[in-house]
Amino acid sequence: MTKKGGSSEVADQSGAFPREGPARAREPTPAVLQLAVSSLLVDPTPRPITTRANQLTLTRTAHLNDLDEVNSMHARCSLESRYARYHAARQAVTTREWGHLCDRSDGTTLVTIPLQEPTRIIAVTHLLRTSVPHVRELGILVEDSWQGQGLGTALAHYAVDLARTHTLDCYGIAAMAGSGNQRMLSILRGLHARVTGRDGPTLNTVIPVEA
Repeated sequence: MTKKGGSSEVADQSGAFPREGPARAREPTPAVLQLAVSSLLVDPTPRPITTRANQLTLTRTAHLNDLDEVNSMHARCSLESRYARYHAARQAVTTREWGHLCDRSDGTTLVTIPLQEPTRIIAVTHLLRTSVPHVRELGILVEDSWQGQGLGTALAHYAVDLARTHTLDCYGIAAMAGSGNQRMLSILRGLHARVTGRDGPTLNTVIPVEA
C-alpha cells in the first residue's frame, strides 16, 4: 500500500524514521530449528475491523477461489494505487501468482470484505516469506473508495500481530513506501519501522517483530 512519491529526502530530513543500527543476529531456539518452517501455525480467526466511517469489515485467510473477485478489486483501483502496491502498472493477478500467494509455505495472504457486501473484496494483505531468514514482506492494497478510513492502518497492525503470535520464525517485516506517501509513512512510524535503504524515491524499511 505504498504510494508513488517525490524526493527521497523527505523521510530522512524529518527525522521521523531511525536508521538501522548495527545488525544483531537473533538465534532461533532449538525447538524452532526442529520444526518444519511454515507461515502461520494455524489459520487466524477472521478479524472484524470497523472503519472511521463506521463501516464493518471482516478480514480472513484468502483462498484460491477468491481470485476473480481479487482481480475485480484491482480493476476498481486507480493506476496510482496499483503502482504504489506493485511499483508497476499491473492490472491483475495471474492464476499462477495467486496460487503462489495462497501457498502457506510461501506466506500468508488475507482478504477483507465489507459485512454488508460479503462477495466483494476491498483489500488484500500479504505477509510473504523473503530470501532473508526470519524476515517477511508486507504488502497491502486497499480499494480507492475505502482508503483514508483507517483500514490500511488496521491491516498493517494486524499483520504485525499475526507475525508475532502465529508465525514460527519471523523477527522482522520488510515494507516499502514512496517518500511522498505520507499515509503509508505514518503507518510505518506507528509500527516503529527502521529505514534500511532506498531505491530512488522508495524507502526500504523493516518493522521489528517482538515476541
